[in-house]
This record gives sequence, structure tokens and C-alpha cells, in this order.
Amino acid sequence: MTALLFPDNTVLVNFAHINRVDLLARIVGTNGRWCATVADECARSAREPGLEPLNDVRDIFGKPLFPETEAEHSDTRMLRLELAMPGDSPHQHLGEAETLAIMTRRGLTAFFVTDDRGAARLATRFGVRVYTTWDLLRLIHRVKLVDLDTLWGYVQTLHGRERGSPPGVHNRRSFDVWVDA
Repeated sequence: MTALLFPDNTVLVNFAHINRVDLLARIVGTNGRWCATVADECARSAREPGLEPLNDVRDIFGKPLFPETEAEHSDTRMLRLELAMPGDSPHQHLGEAETLAIMTRRGLTAFFVTDDRGAARLATRFGVRVYTTWDLLRLIHRVKLVDLDTLWGYVQTLHGRERGSPPGVHNRRSFDVWVDA
């Protein structure tokens, strides 16, 4: 069985910032899925200037999955509370929580792609394999969809938009080491 890939909205926004939702589509293929909350977050984000490429994401991930059982609804609420910090809005972390609830309750063979460290820790605790934007970008380079200089440009773009950097990457030399790791 081929593993499914579930993203959070942060990852989708990162691909929109580099205007390469097409690369995400190529890596995901027909294995993309998403929950309803992430789909809604993505639709809202697509209305922001510069994030219009998010309008194409629905073609990658298809019809959103909704929590169907009381157990999925309950898990979503409990997981969201576990991820929340004092002062967070009631909707903050909801997409990550809903995704994890659906993945775990349905026993799906799936990966979770998130840059949210708390959500990544929680997913790992439930035995869900986690990848980040950086993992996907490195994979995109390894399968030769982009060259090294182009990938470096994406890293610089995301860093310039305060979207972070790959772990340990501070300059081109550390980037080159990270790519080969």
C-alpha cells in the first residue's frame, strides 16, 4: 500500500511563496490527502497577495476529509488543546489536530508534512512519520527536479520571508552540507 501524504497549511504556504506548487504536485502524485480544516485554511491563505498559487492545491489533495465519528471529533478537540498555548485562538492548531485525529483513528498509512514542532512531536508520539518543507525540498533536489542553485534560491526566499531555514543552515557552505546529509 502506498503511503498518503497529509500537509499542514504552513507547508502549502511555503510552496506558494516560492511559486512552486507544481513541484509539490509532482512529489505528491496521487497520494495527497488533507483534512477539511487545512483545506479551509489554505483557501483563506490563497486570498492573500502573493499566495494565489494556493488556488491550485485542491487539485493535488482532492476532496477534504472530515472527522466522521465522535471519536475523531473528540480526538481533534483533545489534540488541539494539547498543541495550544495560552492566548491561542480557538482555531489555531486545529488543522494539525484534525489531521492527526483522522490519520490515527482511521489507521491510515500516511506521512504528515508540517513545520510546526509541537505538531511534529505529537505526531511522532502517535507513530506518524513526519516530514518538513525542508525535507520535501531536499527530496525535490535529490530526484533532480531542481538544481542546487535553484534550491539555494528557494531557501533564501523562504528565509527572507521569515519562514525559517533548514536545520543548521546559515550560509551556502552549511547549505551544501545539509543537502548531502
